[in-house]
Amino acid sequence: MTSGPPPFIVSTTTEGGDVEPFRLLHPDLVPQRRESLRHAASMLVQMGLDDTVLSASPVHQRLARVVLASSGVIEWTPGYWAQDSCLDEGFGVVRVGGDRGGVFLSGVLIAYLDVLENAARMGTSIPEDSWRTLLWAPTALFDHVLRRPQVGMTVVTPGCGTENLPLERTQAGQRLYLALMQAVRFAVSGVVRAQDDCPLAEDCVTLATACLRAAEVALAFAADVPGHAPQPVVETAERRYLWQVINEVRAAVPRARFEQFAAALRRLNEVHTACPLLVAGG
Repeated sequence: MTSGPPPFIVSTTTEGGDVEPFRLLHPDLVPQRRESLRHAASMLVQMGLDDTVLSASPVHQRLARVVLASSGVIEWTPGYWAQDSCLDEGFGVVRVGGDRGGVFLSGVLIAYLDVLENAARMGTSIPEDSWRTLLWAPTALFDHVLRRPQVGMTVVTPGCGTENLPLERTQAGQRLYLALMQAVRFAVSGVVRAQDDCPLAEDCVTLATACLRAAEVALAFAADVPGHAPQPVVETAERRYLWQVINEVRAAVPRARFEQFAAALRRLNEVHTACPLLVAGG
């Protein structure tokens, strides 16, 4: 599959220069089964570019980001437009196809690496427990896809950087939110398609809950800019999808699991006033 340049480069700038495009799948191309991610996940593990890179040294993380963004590693095809095109343009997001598993997983990791870099340079007031919640999601994602046993994780809390990078902070947090909501959509699709496989449905809804909790922290990180008003959070295709299948999730998993999922939705919805998921998750 031939790769190529993104369909457009966003002209908005930050204090560091032009906004670098951030590739995400078109919402309709988000994988629906973990089997569709297994090859890409295994490849990234072999290259040392899985979730463990998030606890690596800053030098290793910067190199990993360059490699993950390279079309020589992840094949992608340009030219996809989503309903959320205005939101995409505001945060430098380009929608692509190609190697769905590779684009999906690399997008999550790149978004995390950008947040980690910004936090190191600027510092953050995000509490340590919330930071752990944020960093648990990619490990949970790789554990789920590769059926790895959960053996814990290493969390490196951000330093006390003193640079002033508010626009980069907002962009990094919002991009991570968008990537995590695609992870939620992937996990919830697994619930819906699990049929009578109850252990799989529970595993999927547990992953969805972890990603929802992390998405809430990502939005908090985006707004963690002293003296700056938070950016409004716009409805996305992923949230609309959750609304469409919420009753199927309720019917597919034990009540306790669903209540955990619904509680994570409610907390996320505190950022989104006037959202129907408040009712659905109640």
